[in-house]
Amino acid sequence: MSELLAAISQIRENFLAGRKEAQEKDKAGRYGFRDVYPLPEQEQIRRYAEAFEGLARLFQELPCQKERLGDRELEEMFRQVQERLCRDCSAAESCWGERYFQTGRIFYEMLCELEERGEVSEELIQDWKRTCLHPDYGAEALKQEYEEARRELLWKNRMLEQRAAVGEQVSRTADLLGRLADGFVGVPKLEKVLWKKLRREFKYLGIQLGNLRVFLFDGERMEIYLTLRSTGKACVSARTIGEILSDCCQEKMCPSWNCHGAVLPEYANFHFVPDTRYQMFCGVSKITKAGELVSGDNYALLQKETGKVVMSLADGMGSGIGACRESEKVIELLEQFLEAGFPQETAVRMINSCMLLQNRDQMYSTIDLCMVDLYNAKCDLMKSGAAATFLCHGGEIEVIHSNAYPPGVMQQADYECIHRQLSPGDTVVMVTDGVLEAFSQEEGEEGMKEVIRKAACRNAKEYAQRLMERVYLMQKLQARDDMTVLVGTIWEK
Repeated sequence: MSELLAAISQIRENFLAGRKEAQEKDKAGRYGFRDVYPLPEQEQIRRYAEAFEGLARLFQELPCQKERLGDRELEEMFRQVQERLCRDCSAAESCWGERYFQTGRIFYEMLCELEERGEVSEELIQDWKRTCLHPDYGAEALKQEYEEARRELLWKNRMLEQRAAVGEQVSRTADLLGRLADGFVGVPKLEKVLWKKLRREFKYLGIQLGNLRVFLFDGERMEIYLTLRSTGKACVSARTIGEILSDCCQEKMCPSWNCHGAVLPEYANFHFVPDTRYQMFCGVSKITKAGELVSGDNYALLQKETGKVVMSLADGMGSGIGACRESEKVIELLEQFLEAGFPQETAVRMINSCMLLQNRDQMYSTIDLCMVDLYNAKCDLMKSGAAATFLCHGGEIEVIHSNAYPPGVMQQADYECIHRQLSPGDTVVMVTDGVLEAFSQEEGEEGMKEVIRKAACRNAKEYAQRLMERVYLMQKLQARDDMTVLVGTIWEK
């Protein structure tokens, strides 16, 4: 899976930044670009998507899981027990000759009762004793064969479950590649205009422009990729380049969060995006369960280049090193998938299939995900087995629940998605179940809402610390479970 993510990231990087060989070929155009905008990488990604879709269909055509033994398995058990029980018996010819149908009927009914109820009724046992010379040995042999057949059925189901999980991963990857190919729209006319303007502007700054690409994402948000190097001794920052782009594009542009800070003598790629309207400040506070060395909770804060902030929280089952290992695994996978460009729904489905493949110790971890778009303040909450989230809007506090199972429990990913429109000053409070367990059953979430009101402040970090201090004091400084509080407040720039 890590190799697949690395390959996708490399394809995306090559597609967006361009390649030096393509730069040399593009010199035939008036401004360094051909009139017909080439997108060979897009077609290559489409072919990858089609290949993955075909592979996913193969996995989907595999046999389905079976909850019960079928007629074929019962007949095989019938034959095995008959061979073990009756092979050296003096009455075998009589039982399976003139009384064949009577013996076979009792035998088959005993197998069916084992399949349906897990045991044989006393009435059938008495019938069997009147028929067989070795009834006790026969019943034991039948039970052993049945248990072996059940183990084989469970093993086959587990294999089918793992294959289905792999098929889900392949299908989600195909979907991602298809979206990646469709999501990039080149703007050749604007590129030619910018090429002419920027070469003139950069000349005075001692900067050489090696390549330029402009893309529209989702048909509205413009992103610009430049390949630059410095020809003089002056150091030009990426922010200065962003100011020049803003003047040329009539829109405020700024370096992406992972962009190089300055132009150096060697060629490097620079990524510029429209400046966001909002900003989000986050704070976190954690306390480990009393008597444990490590917390079973893990969290991550991620700033995506698409102008989205991701707050994620994972609560491992139980406490200690085992729970920490499981929640850490979930958080790492979530970060990898989101950074690679997977939509959050796809990321959760992929994690669910990974947990099905890897989880042999029946250890689980919840997923609590909050993604905020800093361009329009839209908030997407996704919960898979997680505790309640509290959304503070003005003087009101909304409690967002989830009844979904953690990843790895169900064959199909079980999660709930909630969408909200935020306003400046709104706060999202995410907690693990250890925080809510500090309140009595009567107080419940109402008690947590009251604590949130009393601890409210403008600083997200201080907000999280205040919440944790109040909850910790309620437990008399003895945490009964791992506790984590994650706070995010949105403000307009």
